[in-house]
Amino acid sequence: MKELPVSVMFAVTPSWLIPLAVAIRSLCLHSSPHRNYELHIVHQGLEKRQMKELEKAVSGYPHVSLGFSMLPEKLLRILNGRDCGRFSPLTYGRLLAADLFPRCDRLVYLDVDVLLNGDVAELYGADLQGAPMGAVRDCAVLESMGTGQLPAHLEYISGMGAACARLYCNAGVMVMDLRKMREEETENRLLGLLESHPEPFPYGDQDIINIVLHGRITPLPINWNYHFQFELHHAGMAELVSGTEFEEAPSLFETRSWKLFHLVGDYKPWLPPDIKKTYHRLYLALWWPVARQTPAFRRELRALYQEFTHALRSRLHHHQWSLPFSPGRKFRKRREKIKALQRQLAVFDGLWP
Repeated sequence: MKELPVSVMFAVTPSWLIPLAVAIRSLCLHSSPHRNYELHIVHQGLEKRQMKELEKAVSGYPHVSLGFSMLPEKLLRILNGRDCGRFSPLTYGRLLAADLFPRCDRLVYLDVDVLLNGDVAELYGADLQGAPMGAVRDCAVLESMGTGQLPAHLEYISGMGAACARLYCNAGVMVMDLRKMREEETENRLLGLLESHPEPFPYGDQDIINIVLHGRITPLPINWNYHFQFELHHAGMAELVSGTEFEEAPSLFETRSWKLFHLVGDYKPWLPPDIKKTYHRLYLALWWPVARQTPAFRRELRALYQEFTHALRSRLHHHQWSLPFSPGRKFRKRREKIKALQRQLAVFDGLWP
């Protein structure tokens, strides 16, 4: 029998088109030429020129296709006039995946701030053990193990049906059994919870999914949604995760052997770089090599490249010129800044194809 196409859903606003193009390119780079991939882009009014530009991200990969779908009106009616908090209405589109794609029995949902380092077909074929959904546990679970306290948003939803915080999953990467979700009318339950709570949930539809499907989300291997680098620095974390699914997180971080890296947090590598935090440098080092290979949005990527490198080189020259005149402790701090800036610039120094 011929294998079914690998169906993947993204939801995007115009301001996130560049990272989406890079995410798609990373998917293509690790796809199998012997398998077909159908990428479904859910949007809210993209222009035709923007769609054409996105299609360039799959150029050279005839087994990967793009399709575009508008956000459903029934969701817009529910969200009309309400405060979505820090989230776009597009993020709630994944609640309606079963209705949006009636010909798909299974679907992988991906946030746009991800980088694939493995074939998404493997994720698509994950054993869900009869559950309607599979996902990786959220970093909040690891955080609670490290601190001994529940994060505020887990406390908030614990009395709403999500009693076991250990089961809370990150909704940025999900495998969805759409057939089972239709059979169980999961969409009605998800939308029902959304309608009955006009106040925004701390983590939007991620909280809604975890409440409605509490205990029915199969945990997936953490290398398919690696986003734990912040929590690994907590004292005694290695002992705390011993024997748990997070046990391999430190080695995945050290060897960079994840299959999907999720660029969680406020900082994104397509925003102006900041050398103050280590994870900023990590994000730059992971994202920009793929961005340089992405044939979509070349003008915008080049402009970002020039803006970032000009600013970094200016700061580097300032510190290098000032170094000989810097006494004692200031000399050492300036020298460390020079090294950090040089490491950042090394990320950008690859030739543009």
